[in-house]
Amino acid sequence: MADKEGRGLFKTIFGNIHELFAPGRYAQYQLLSSWNSAFSSFSGNAWEIATVRAAVDAFARNAAKVLPRHIRRTDGRREDVGDNINALLQFRPNPYMTAFAFYYRLAAQYCVDNNAFIYPVWDGGCLTALYPVNAASVELVEKGGDMYARLIFATGDAYTCLYEDLIHIRRHYRDNDIFGDSNKPLLPILKTANAFNQSMGKFAELVTVIRGLLKASTIVKTEDLNQRRDEFIRDNMKIDNNGSGIIVTDAKYDYIPMNDKQTPIPPGQLDYIRREINDYIGVNDDIIQNKADAAGMEAFYRGGLAPFYMQLAQGMTNTLFSARERSFGHEIMCELDRLQFETLPSRVQAAKFLTEIGAATLDQILELFGYPPIGGEEGSRRVQTLNMVNAALIDKYQLGEGTQ
Repeated sequence: MADKEGRGLFKTIFGNIHELFAPGRYAQYQLLSSWNSAFSSFSGNAWEIATVRAAVDAFARNAAKVLPRHIRRTDGRREDVGDNINALLQFRPNPYMTAFAFYYRLAAQYCVDNNAFIYPVWDGGCLTALYPVNAASVELVEKGGDMYARLIFATGDAYTCLYEDLIHIRRHYRDNDIFGDSNKPLLPILKTANAFNQSMGKFAELVTVIRGLLKASTIVKTEDLNQRRDEFIRDNMKIDNNGSGIIVTDAKYDYIPMNDKQTPIPPGQLDYIRREINDYIGVNDDIIQNKADAAGMEAFYRGGLAPFYMQLAQGMTNTLFSARERSFGHEIMCELDRLQFETLPSRVQAAKFLTEIGAATLDQILELFGYPPIGGEEGSRRVQTLNMVNAALIDKYQLGEGTQ
């Protein structure tokens, strides 16, 4: 019981692995592109900037809608495999996360760090959990000719495993042999955004404090201005000295109250910062504000989500299945139901096309419109119009055979 109480998340995921860190057990793994064979989580505080977080959130919350499936391709057909892998992928990858939370965090790390890692947990050859690895740094080390990944966390805990046992997806992958490149190109705009936010915050505080403007009609020495200001505040702004609430000034000064205390925001600079960050993450204002139409969502899917899903599917397939299992057609499929982007008339058109060629069951058509399935033999019945002819019967029909 004591061990369970002091277990913590690290031991829950990786178990008791202190024996892996004996000095000299591993050597640094040499890369071709760099002497530095380590990846560090991005230190440009991008996640702390509201504009960046909004852009990353837009990407991640849309990416997290995916429901990957374990499928098997055989004899030109694709069939779902009903096993525990599907349950993990679609509902509860690990005891602490829903599927949505899992894919959201993975997509956010992919956007912010250009690298995202998944650690699969096995028990007797059976996959029991999938964890997104939020390591502060990942070092590549070598032992016996094999490449290992040493995961070092912010708490100081570390774990070493074979690199091929991890699922690794990356973006901006060019310079480094293994890791996605750094976000160095984003640093100038992050500095600009941070400076802009700080200056606007200080200006907003100043505007809140200022109650009015005391304008001198003639040239006055600075010390006289300060004295007159203090006297004006004492005589007019303090309730103990001015119970009537009436302000009195002489001809030398005019008091102008400031009622409009909105902070003026320079739109050009703000638009530039937002546009640069959105372009870097791969979203736009319509995606962020949930205003994109079907065409906009389709473009976002093709250009942003599909590459992410393709890497995720290939990474999971290569790591979760052996070469023999892959040769028998086992793979992980990741794609979004893109018809959810479409308007009702477009869905009707799609349903009409699918029924004309006999490619959809009655339950699939109902699901397309958000209705519950019928189930059973009736629900699995394929719907097809009589206007379509079976290709195998075309020759007989044209020759007049079998028509009697």
